[in-house]
Amino acid sequence: MDFNTFKIHIIEATGLAKDALHIYVGVGIYLLCLLVLRPVLKSQSIRSFIALIVVIGIALLGEYLDNRHILRPRGIFALGAGDIKASLHDLINTCLLPFILFAVNKWTRVFQPTVAPSRMLKKSRT
Repeated sequence: MDFNTFKIHIIEATGLAKDALHIYVGVGIYLLCLLVLRPVLKSQSIRSFIALIVVIGIALLGEYLDNRHILRPRGIFALGAGDIKASLHDLINTCLLPFILFAVNKWTRVFQPTVAPSRMLKKSRT
């Protein structure tokens, strides 16, 4: 199955617009990477950065697959202004919210615990 046919089937099955699907895919991949990397990497900032790199890589791969019919036979310089504009639009839709979540996590305390967890049972001194 061709990538464009696959995308059309997903759009028809979900009933969502193409832009909305780009946003959902970007956020979904970002959150999935954070969950998968949680037992592997203890540092949340490194996990967030790696998840952001994965989102960017998958977004770039998707744009390559979208434009493969132009790139393979004629090369990158055959892309027209409309193709480049559409690709940039898709990249921004896919990566913007993961970038925002990364920035909020890195430079604010929104995702940090506000109160240190207390012990459920106190140790007795014996």
